[in-house]
Amino acid sequence: MHAYIPTKDDLQQLIEAAVERTMQECLPDAIRKATRKKWLTTEETMKLLKCSRRHIQYLRDTEQLPYVQNGRTIRYDIDEIEQLLKTHKVQRRVNS
Repeated sequence: MHAYIPTKDDLQQLIEAAVERTMQECLPDAIRKATRKKWLTTEETMKLLKCSRRHIQYLRDTEQLPYVQNGRTIRYDIDEIEQLLKTHKVQRRVNS
């Protein structure tokens, strides 16, 4: 039985490749999350979802879109909006 013992250069190349792959996969999402607003107004939510004010009201009424209300001010958590989009994602059909 033979054991593989990597050289210092081999080990460094493996580490560099792993770090680069991780950076390419995780960094864009981390930057996007760090630079975005956590809470959106109704107007911002309308623009993001490309829908009307009435549809936002419908999503609130049917409890599909959680919100926070302080007096007359309503805010929507961006993570909840993204979750709504993910749960309503339609998978592409593959024709046989």
